Amino acid sequence: MVNEQYIQVGVTALRDPATGDFLPAVPLYIKADDSARAGEEKLIQDIGHLLALRMKAYADGCAAEGIRI
Repeated sequence: MVNEQYIQVGVTALRDPATGDFLPAVPLYIKADDSARAGEEKLIQDIGHLLALRMKAYADGCAAEGIRI
């Protein structure tokens, strides 16, 4: 048996046709290969950069208003 690895890329949830409520979420996976691992690393870097920019905008806005954080 081959030890295959998978990377979780998201979750999905269907809606109950009778009530419209969400059913339990189910994780979505892709097979981990070199390109998937490279994409995962790029995403981690991109999201980290975007979150850092948001935090900087927040800190700059607070400083402009004289609010100490």
